[in-house]
Amino acid sequence: MKLFDVLSIEIFGASHAEEIGVNIFGVPKGTKIDKAFVQSFVDRRKSVKEAFSTARREDDHVMFESGINGDTSDGGVIRAVIKNTNVRRGDYSNIKHIPRPSHADYPAKVKYGLNYDLSGGGMFSGRMTAPLCIAGAIAKAELERKGIYVHAYVSEIGGVRLGSYREREVGKEDAENAVYNPLFALEKENADKAYSLIEKLKSEGDSVGGAIECLVFGLPVGLGGALFCGMEGKISASVFAVPAVKAVEFGAGVSFSSLRGSEANDEYYFDGDKVKTYTNNCGGIAGGMTTGMPLKLRVSVKPTPSIAKEQRSVDLVKKENVTLKICGRHDSCIVPRAVAPVEAAVALAIYDEALKEINDINEN
Repeated sequence: MKLFDVLSIEIFGASHAEEIGVNIFGVPKGTKIDKAFVQSFVDRRKSVKEAFSTARREDDHVMFESGINGDTSDGGVIRAVIKNTNVRRGDYSNIKHIPRPSHADYPAKVKYGLNYDLSGGGMFSGRMTAPLCIAGAIAKAELERKGIYVHAYVSEIGGVRLGSYREREVGKEDAENAVYNPLFALEKENADKAYSLIEKLKSEGDSVGGAIECLVFGLPVGLGGALFCGMEGKISASVFAVPAVKAVEFGAGVSFSSLRGSEANDEYYFDGDKVKTYTNNCGGIAGGMTTGMPLKLRVSVKPTPSIAKEQRSVDLVKKENVTLKICGRHDSCIVPRAVAPVEAAVALAIYDEALKEINDINEN
């Protein structure tokens, strides 16, 4: 799969396969690969002993198999794998031919055949964001060496507000420190309320969604381009690789539909010799290009569709309507574990654009 212009990210494996992993093409020779940083970043999306998290425990130990010489890339394909050590395909035997509502099961069975293995979600599982985080960590670290910082945090869970750039100015330090807060929230206030909601819904056999915001600091002016080359489209395409994501907004997002131009416009001013804007409703992108202001986006994450409540579905073999009860181990709230994958997806899109524009400059 080739989503980007310079990089190619090939994610392979499945939720209950022997291993999952990633092949990364296009990382320039000599790029420093900090294996400890990669591992710590991947660890941020692991299941934890909390009410919202699945009981499935995986070490997620990252093993680099090629593409690295010492601590730098050798210009070839960077291949990294994670062994799956806690698989239980038997949990899904009773729904082999019964698609789970709001999962990929039905279209996947039509596309790949009734016997296609979707244990734990197969290749469509949130588990596949672990290899995404390997690639994203490499991009994130390289961007930081260039003074560009990508930080995401939980802004909302089930209507419980946990802080947002729409409510106040969020600085680099604020966003960076969210990793130390409960639920990876921007603000600690209301975290107990969010926990209580998750625990209540879990006891009822239900789940809950939420919102993640991501900010990027230190971007130069002019990354991106018009029409299909715009940064909103490129970043969105990358972020939608995170399975639970259902909407992406930039800056004021859907609120633009109720604003007047005089309210929405980001007016300019000089701060020394730098041009800035008084507001940042456009989220740091205008005409598909970065403006030099912090890039701001908000991601809506749907509730985990694997719930313990009985649900209606169909038996694709018997061709009849049925009810099903999903077994297995599932998150009652996927939102906190999706923070690192969103960061990874955003970092990859920006890193690729930076590599592309460097190549364009060199070619000209």
